[in-house]
Amino acid sequence: MFSDISKVLVILIFLALSLFLLFTKIFKIRFPYKSYINYLWTFSLIFAASEVISFGIAIWILAVLCFMALREYFTLVDIRLQDRWGIMGAYLSIPFMIIFIQFDYYGMFIISIPVYAFLVIPFLVTLGGKEIKGTLLSIGIIDLGLFLLIYCIGHIGYLLLFSTWWAIMLILNVAICDLIAILMRKRKNHRWSNVLTQYFVSAPITVILTLALSYWTGIPWFHSIFLGILIPVLVAIGRHTIRYIEKDLGISRDQLLPGKGQVIDNLRSLLYAAPVIFHYLRFFSMRSDAF
Repeated sequence: MFSDISKVLVILIFLALSLFLLFTKIFKIRFPYKSYINYLWTFSLIFAASEVISFGIAIWILAVLCFMALREYFTLVDIRLQDRWGIMGAYLSIPFMIIFIQFDYYGMFIISIPVYAFLVIPFLVTLGGKEIKGTLLSIGIIDLGLFLLIYCIGHIGYLLLFSTWWAIMLILNVAICDLIAILMRKRKNHRWSNVLTQYFVSAPITVILTLALSYWTGIPWFHSIFLGILIPVLVAIGRHTIRYIEKDLGISRDQLLPGKGQVIDNLRSLLYAAPVIFHYLRFFSMRSDAF
């Protein structure tokens, strides 16, 4: 019974977002944050696929999202033509990691990017040409993209493997934090003052939401409260870090376009939250006295 209701709710979320996007397209309604709704729709598709079809389908949809983020990243960074072998290795790291998630090889998943890809990428970069100058920079650029946009986002897939509602809880809380940040973006306060205000507005809402979802997630109330407090902190760190990277890449917040920072900007709030929340939940869920 619980499983049936859970599937219905997930499907309803997906249908609601789909109808909203279809409505805006039919009536040609423009609004400034349509790309963010598309991003939420993609995750709702992943959740619906996991609940209704199979986890295998869902995880490969996530792989496509990772590919799009990494491709956008490589179009923005200053990288040499001879680094193409390293770039190819980075793209191949996506199915390399996804397969381990799909078949629940946690030990291999956790070292797939930090060990194997991290070691292979420098070697591949050295195969691209005879120009040595800039090699270290290229290796750093490629590995940073792998860690942030593939490895960190990949943790959402493993979170989904444990529980669809764990993943939904994370995405909804992050969306709440993003919405509050968007609403407060035009405030004239000092940046850190604005960040603190966003946190103290977000945290009570995320705590209430996480507690409300505890029936579906199965997370005890103590951990739900702590997660509700922790997620806005991780979101703020992710937004701050990626904003600095965006500035270095020359990405203007007012000119985000497909392939020009839009995917990365939408994902930035998850880059710290996804791995930390996954490992927190995995650690405590494996202790029978905690969950």
